[in-house]
Amino acid sequence: MFTGKVIKIEKSSLGHGYDPAIFSVGTYPTKELYDHKEIAQKLKNNNPYTITVIIDSLNPKFWNNKKYVEKTQTLKQSLYTGLLYDCLFAEFGNLEGNELYAKWLDKYRNVWNQEKIKPSLDEYIIKNELEPRYKERILKEHRDHEKLFKPQMEISRKRYYHLQPPLNHVDWRNPYDNIFVWEEDGKKVFRRGGSGSSGGREINSKYIFGFSLINKTCPIKSYLFLYGDDNGLYFIHEFSSLTVPRYDIGENYHLKSEEEKVILSKTSLIEWDDFMMLKEIRMM
Repeated sequence: MFTGKVIKIEKSSLGHGYDPAIFSVGTYPTKELYDHKEIAQKLKNNNPYTITVIIDSLNPKFWNNKKYVEKTQTLKQSLYTGLLYDCLFAEFGNLEGNELYAKWLDKYRNVWNQEKIKPSLDEYIIKNELEPRYKERILKEHRDHEKLFKPQMEISRKRYYHLQPPLNHVDWRNPYDNIFVWEEDGKKVFRRGGSGSSGGREINSKYIFGFSLINKTCPIKSYLFLYGDDNGLYFIHEFSSLTVPRYDIGENYHLKSEEEKVILSKTSLIEWDDFMMLKEIRMM
């Protein structure tokens, strides 16, 4: 049975009592630190702190509202072009088809770089390899040639992330955004981790372990926020000692479990179950 502290989340009661300067960072560090031990050694006197933003899913009613998402209309390939590629992989299969396409990329790359006539390298392959093989068959099978060659448009939607630049871009596959901040040459720099990619998980693990080592002797402040389903940023709490989500720690950066436990012994971990809309946080 869980016996730790529970923080109930009600957006209407969340405050804004934090210093906005915590989000005032510059860019990435000039040099990537090798491992958690180097992080602990080199950053212990550089005023490190963390920001964690737990991310709710955007309310579906906002997906067509340009106040909440950036809508971009882009030109996509015609039905004809798609059928050319379908024919290729139907004939050769995915593995052999991709190997053949890689050879064509090598074959036409120098020509494309020199001429720059076609907008992309793929256009050379379509004209010289795919069309001679499949164009006649496609035209016979599809009588409506106007529809076949008509350019198609698609609308992409990208949710806004209203953090101060350069922090306003995030991998939306993440249910949380961990931002690790410290000072370098008189300026604040940052790295960020999450669960959306192997690289994000590696950074997340490496910096949590490194900051945890520092936290044993010099407590690191941690700030916790919610990015709500309405794209609002809500302040939850400021912790006087390192506090981070328990998720993905150790992923893509493997240590022995015994070593992990020792490193994290004074680090507070948080967890939650409701990844669509945050309702409560448990302190471990």
